[in-house]
Amino acid sequence: MAHYISKKCTPAYRQLEPGDHIYCQRKGGLYDHHGIYVGDDMVIHLQGKAKKFRPLQPCQKCGNKRVINGEIAKVCVDCFLDGEILQFYDYGVPFFEFTSRKRGTCSRRHSKPAGEVIKAAVDFLEGKGFGRYDMFANNCEDFAVYCETGTAESHQVMGHIRQLTSMSCIGVPVAGAYLLSKAITAAKRRR
Repeated sequence: MAHYISKKCTPAYRQLEPGDHIYCQRKGGLYDHHGIYVGDDMVIHLQGKAKKFRPLQPCQKCGNKRVINGEIAKVCVDCFLDGEILQFYDYGVPFFEFTSRKRGTCSRRHSKPAGEVIKAAVDFLEGKGFGRYDMFANNCEDFAVYCETGTAESHQVMGHIRQLTSMSCIGVPVAGAYLLSKAITAAKRRR
């Protein structure tokens, strides 16, 4: 099994284990894409709309055509990473570490046992319904953090909102809209 680099304070090589929340950069680091490693070289993730510029051949490993839009999908690690570097999302990090790290790479909450994390991801894959992808209110980080903790949170989005609120008065209405949309999405998920 391959080893990957963890983004903890002191990077160390770590083995990929079922139930791990993994992520990789997209668009040169503009945002990160998140998923749950479920074993057998497979990842379950919530994917946004893909832009189809040319027909893509299905992956020989998992059959992924990379054009299914806005749904939960199970793909191989290679398709998930799409050429990027695998990184581990950390749970239960201390407050000072959490505040000093890049948003969307860790959580102060503790994760559930691996079996429960995998069961949640598989349940959503099999139709329990996490809701439609929404970059703002229901994204891949929300999905992965929900599987790990039972609470949908996107620290990546919250970090961008925090920056916006500190720079201008427009940030306050944006933060309010974000909180409202998260509440609506959570209510739909509970039905």
